[in-house]
Amino acid sequence: MKNLKYLLAGVFLTGLLFSGCKKAEEALDVKFDATYDADINVDVPPALRNVAFSKSTTLDPASDPNVSKYFDKIKKFEIQEITGEITSISKEVTLVTGTLSIYNENRNASWTLNNVPLTKGTVLTLDDSGGGWDTVSQILKDKQVFTVRVEGEVSEGDVSFTIKIKIKTKVTASPL
Repeated sequence: MKNLKYLLAGVFLTGLLFSGCKKAEEALDVKFDATYDADINVDVPPALRNVAFSKSTTLDPASDPNVSKYFDKIKKFEIQEITGEITSISKEVTLVTGTLSIYNENRNASWTLNNVPLTKGTVLTLDDSGGGWDTVSQILKDKQVFTVRVEGEVSEGDVSFTIKIKIKTKVTASPL
């Protein structure tokens, strides 16, 4: 019976020691903000209505200096916000239907947009309702160059616009 008490006490102390080490390690974690953004320039040819377009660009997770510093020690990327803002437009149109996709060779997150008036300053907020933020977090954690694509149809042609895609994250890295 005495041996059982010592054994249970030893198991208990070992559990405390391991949980304490994990908490100590977490206390040393470095947390910082990293924002990825890219301008996508869209030129829609002249046409009467519902004119299709598709443009993309790539982003590199290591382009942020802090991410680059802790590149091999990153534990997680936590998405804070994903937006697309129309920063310039030659004339106001409606995005009849559109898709914004963020992907790499292994993962894909996409959002569908319908009947959105596009004017300078229009902000498209891409929420996490379909689990897209978790996928984008994993894309960033893959630490590979990834693609951002905007495609769809606008109400009329002969329009040019720039959409700035912005991904705001909170990054956790281990300094050890």
